[in-house]
Amino acid sequence: MPAKNLILDLDNTVYDYDSPHQLALSMVVAHFSSKFNLSTKQTQQSFDRARQNTQLELPGSAASHNRLLYFQKMLEYNGLNSMSHALELYELYWNTFLVNMTLFEGVIDFLDNFRQNQGKVCILTDLTAHIQHRKIQKLGLAVYTDYIVSSEEVGVEKPHPYMFARALQKLESDPSEALMIGDNWAKDIIGANALGIHSIWINHKNERNSLPDNVREVAGFNDIMQLSV
Repeated sequence: MPAKNLILDLDNTVYDYDSPHQLALSMVVAHFSSKFNLSTKQTQQSFDRARQNTQLELPGSAASHNRLLYFQKMLEYNGLNSMSHALELYELYWNTFLVNMTLFEGVIDFLDNFRQNQGKVCILTDLTAHIQHRKIQKLGLAVYTDYIVSSEEVGVEKPHPYMFARALQKLESDPSEALMIGDNWAKDIIGANALGIHSIWINHKNERNSLPDNVREVAGFNDIMQLSV
């Protein structure tokens, strides 16, 4: 039976995250290196250290992904004033990222068809709410989306059941009436499966996993259009 409601992951599910991230990070590294007379290797090492330490200090939380914290630490590690420069680096990163995002083929066709024939859509995503809202607006997805649940809102990250339960609550949906679409096997698919939510796994990387009966595997949204969802 077709699902009445859709729970949809954002990053690397509806668009390619890796390419804009690399472009944005390259811009920050080049700017940081030039401005503070450091080698790109030193700058990259500072970023890697800042990211790693932030994630160790704030495990399983939306704040662990906060680029402003990464750049603040980068500056502090190099004896530089974070109050003068962190926000500039943060804005350079995300402005570059947002400009270079591209939806995967078939996403709009699928969402347009789903909204015409069925129910509501909730985006379920890790990371902080502000930047995820900006991504949704930039990608033109707001018109197809009824709700968003972020890990910042819930206080935990996928695959924690609280994330999926909050999405079901907002959709006013039983697990049997919902469908999860995501690219991350552990976070999206296993998380949904634990609550009895059927799911479609977008396997971009050709990973190998044993599929439960309530999971279907596709390469992209054009394949989903061929399924009864």
